[in-house]
Amino acid sequence: MGTVLAIRAVETVHLILREIERKDATEFAGYMTQPRYQRHITHRLRNETMVKDFVARQVAAQHDVRRQVYHLAAEEKSSGEVVGDGFIISHGTGSFEVGWGVHPAMWSMGLGTEIGRALVAIGFERLKAQSLWCKVMAENSASGKLARRIGMEGKVNREDYPLGQGKTVPVDIYVITAATYFELPY
Repeated sequence: MGTVLAIRAVETVHLILREIERKDATEFAGYMTQPRYQRHITHRLRNETMVKDFVARQVAAQHDVRRQVYHLAAEEKSSGEVVGDGFIISHGTGSFEVGWGVHPAMWSMGLGTEIGRALVAIGFERLKAQSLWCKVMAENSASGKLARRIGMEGKVNREDYPLGQGKTVPVDIYVITAATYFELPY
């Protein structure tokens, strides 16, 4: 029988990234259902019920030894409020996908960069990833800049990434390898 890997909380300058909890659903719904937030993501949760179901599934998966997805809440240190989230998905053979989201009211404050850097550190230092990648909707220049700011490069464009319901969207793929990560300055 395998061991379940829990992600210990990580502190950044302004945030605490921790495993999501059921109580986070209401604060997640407060921003994840906003049209401004949804226009930049491929997995859209349309209402609070969908967000609560999503959170319940993620919390339940935290105890599964076959776990492949780590979803984290980004809690602001000063207020204790959840202002963002991040995920890490294992795709096998040392390849992990990362992604982040920030409450639209908190955009342009550097919180996405804090989340992204924490996800990259967790991926390489705790999950022993060989490479990390993210997909960014081509029109989302802020997340593209963020990906580069956290050390990702090698942008590849994919014109037909499935959005759901038969729709596709252009995305840019950014990558960072373990070798590159461990050479980055602190």
